Amino acid sequence: MGGKLPVPDLSDDMILRVVSGIRPCREGGLKLQPGKLGSRTVIHNYGHGGCGVTLGWGCAELVADMVKDAAGEKADVTVLGGGVTGLTSALVLAEQGHSVTVVAEHFGEDTTSVVAGALWLPTGIDFPKKKADRARFNDVLRRSAKRFGMLDRGLWGVEELPVYEPADSEEHPEYFESGVMGAPRELTKAEPKPGSIKEGRLFRANFIHTPRFMRTLHEACSKKKVGFIEQRIESLADAKAVEGDVVVNCLAMGSREVFNDQKMYGARGVLVHLEPQELGYIVHDCYKYMFPREDALILGGTFEAGEESPEAPEAIAEEILEHHRAFFGL
Repeated sequence: MGGKLPVPDLSDDMILRVVSGIRPCREGGLKLQPGKLGSRTVIHNYGHGGCGVTLGWGCAELVADMVKDAAGEKADVTVLGGGVTGLTSALVLAEQGHSVTVVAEHFGEDTTSVVAGALWLPTGIDFPKKKADRARFNDVLRRSAKRFGMLDRGLWGVEELPVYEPADSEEHPEYFESGVMGAPRELTKAEPKPGSIKEGRLFRANFIHTPRFMRTLHEACSKKKVGFIEQRIESLADAKAVEGDVVVNCLAMGSREVFNDQKMYGARGVLVHLEPQELGYIVHDCYKYMFPREDALILGGTFEAGEESPEAPEAIAEEILEHHRAFFGL
């Protein structure tokens, strides 16, 4: 019979904090297309749900293509939003020679993006139904994966880890149809397994240590002379008032109010952070997961669609802890 992988310490004295964030989800999925903002072009880039880090680089490349089509090789571009989608868009645009300014209330490590785990997997988003849209979405995934492959993994906080899923967890073959990652394989009886898993699946994926990733992303933008203006964009009038030949909208949940996109909805995710532990693997069972991030062992979680209050009831954290303790027989 197979052995066991290292068991985490999930005792009360290891708990650091309980955190929560609101995933910016959208009915029908990603909105990545040009529109009009008065007489100017606005490029919409939002609705990433639970995979903004996963999709960020690929979306940024398509944003850059649209900016070029709208305003040429050298344009003054204003990006609305300082999270992962805003900063990846800003960096790719600056790399291509545009003059870029980011306008946001918060930037980088101070945004919701840093709450994410983040496992490189297209979860928490509606996959397109139409064939052409699906092909475009998978192209975004491939573009993003290629950029991740070019990063200095130590600098950016990216590492490949084995991901274990129990046999009765939800299967999502669409996550792997882009060909970026190998599909999950069945675990053998002889190989080590985590916790209570006797039968299940295994695949390998990039894991992103988001505090380091977002810090490095912010610094990379600064090195490329991206400007930053601290301002909350609350209305369409605010958006119209910013300067630039082209505006790139990466406001995530803010797009509901500013651009009247009523397809946007929040989905609260609650996480328990414990003292960091070097386990070398991930457990993934839909929204119950364990991520060994460098600053904390992260226990997830929830996907509370329509819940947009960042204040999570204590019972949710207790449920998360008990689930993982039971899984490891603690």
